[in-house]
Amino acid sequence: MIPELSHASYVWTSYSVFGVIVAWQFIQPLIRRKRLVDSMLEAEAERRAARRNQQ
Repeated sequence: MIPELSHASYVWTSYSVFGVIVAWQFIQPLIRRKRLVDSMLEAEAERRAARRNQQ
């Protein structure tokens, strides 16, 4: 007799990995954008502080 093979664990693991990858692909640009905006705001604040100190 041929034993029954259950591929359920493989399928659910594959779906889980796929879901994690899709979520990361969605979240990663948001994190990168937030860091970029924060660094731009910080640089602008430093420029303004430097202008105030020169005057």
